[in-house]
Formats: sequence, structure tokens, C-alpha cells
Amino acid sequence: MTSPGSSMENKAALREKLKKIRDQVDPALAETASQGVWTLLSRLPEFQKARGIGAFASTPSEINTYPLLEGTLGLGKKLYLPKVSPDKTHFEYYQVGDFKNLSVGPFGILEPPGSHPAPWEEIDLALVPGLAFDSQGHRLGFGKGYYDRVLPLLKKTALTVGLGYSFQIVEQVPSEPHDILLKAILSEKGFHLCK
Repeated sequence: MTSPGSSMENKAALREKLKKIRDQVDPALAETASQGVWTLLSRLPEFQKARGIGAFASTPSEINTYPLLEGTLGLGKKLYLPKVSPDKTHFEYYQVGDFKNLSVGPFGILEPPGSHPAPWEEIDLALVPGLAFDSQGHRLGFGKGYYDRVLPLLKKTALTVGLGYSFQIVEQVPSEPHDILLKAILSEKGFHLCK
């Protein structure tokens, strides 16, 4: 067990390293990867069974989620995206019917409109962004703790899936006791359930 100080330092170093790699992804690889994750996700029995999908609108350096968002709506599933609260302490999911009404939120991420968040129990499968993931389900986020606060609010049966490029899956993410584990990881190279 590492001491909290060294865990924080390790997280900071890993964050910087992965941000650099992620910012240099070749556009052709990015395009192939975004189509690849949608193909993999759409074939998953867990996804096919799920009615409510919590996802996220990707930023330019993240794996492009738009093929997946459009595909989810195209299959007639309910799609929910995060919207950060006015006090910036947490986010809630809002249902999205199309992408024309999304607007830029406080962190430069596109968010849905609306004043009525979705009930947490409507989310059957949640796709979770991150900078790094490991096979145990640890996730290195962006340091604000939003998903650590939100994931425990989902129903116990919801499948939480870390979504990123295959190079974001590392041997071990530095972890702390309060970190919330993911149940699965999805990249363009495949899907696997965490140990």
C-alpha cells in the first residue's frame, strides 16, 4: 500500500504522461478507434439489454463518442449525458434526444439542456471517461472527483464501463481507498470485465 502522498504524486505523473500521449493521437487512428468501440459496444449483450445509457460528449483529445451516441439513439435507447451543477460540485444525467441543443458547460464539455435530471435508476449502463484504467477497475480521472461521487448513486445492477483508447489501459492505476471501481473496460481493442 502506497502512502497517500506518493499515490497523489504517482497520479499526477501518470495524468501528465497520458495527456501528452492522448493529445498526439493520429486522426486516422482516432477515427478507426471511435468506430471500433461503437461496433464492440453495440454487440455486447449487456448493451443490447440496457434501456438507459449514460454516456459523455467527448472532448477533442478523448476517444470520439459521437458515433456511439448517435448509434445509441438510432437503436431507440434512452441516452443520458452529464450536466454539471451550477455550484460545480457534482453532475447529474439529463436525457438527450438530439445533439442540436447541446451547449458548452463550465469545463468546455458539451452538455444537455433541461432542468429535470433523470432518476439515477434509469441508467442501466454508464460509459465513464478517464485518463487511465487498469484491469481491476481502477480509473484515473481528471482530479475533480465527479465520477467518484456519482457512480455510487447508480443502481447496483448498472454496468459501469471505462471508455478510452487501448493505450490508456495500464498495468496499475495508483489508487486510494475512496476510489470507486468500474465493472468493465472498453477500448478499440476489446471489452473486458474487471476482476
